[in-house]
Amino acid sequence: MVNGTNSEALTELRGISKYYGLGENRIAALQNINLCIYPSEFVAILGPSGCGKSTLVRITTGLAAPSEGEVLYRGKPLLEVNPHATIVFQTFALYPWLTVLGNVEVALKARGIHSSERKKRALAAIDMVGLDGFEEAYPRELSGGMRQKVGFARAIAVQPELLCLDEPFSSLDILS
Repeated sequence: MVNGTNSEALTELRGISKYYGLGENRIAALQNINLCIYPSEFVAILGPSGCGKSTLVRITTGLAAPSEGEVLYRGKPLLEVNPHATIVFQTFALYPWLTVLGNVEVALKARGIHSSERKKRALAAIDMVGLDGFEEAYPRELSGGMRQKVGFARAIAVQPELLCLDEPFSSLDILS
């Protein structure tokens, strides 16, 4: 029993290292990171700018491969992008040609959700983050904080098992 639970780790990082460059120009972004994340657990990774937090998130979700070590998801090696994980990126990652509703629905479509269910889940997520009434707005018409909320809505709508947030509050005001 670990962390007061008898469940298996949702994600486990074993000896994760990430290097950039070659030879004497090689720089270690991460070195020998070991971490277990269990279902329903909240984990915060804190550190100064450039210390490897975003790299760790990308490796955890399968968007980047480690130089050394392995990532397990529910006890099995993660060898590609994890379909059960979602990231809210610091840079919003919105499609400028899609409305708020379209930006949320696109993630559901990618997961194979039927169109009627897509719209229902997208609208519920948009309402949950406080953007009700902005469904037909385009990203260029929104403030930075509102665009960040669209990213949250998109992540919430797909109901991921693992939700990773990369600098999630950088554009939000104190009341959000």
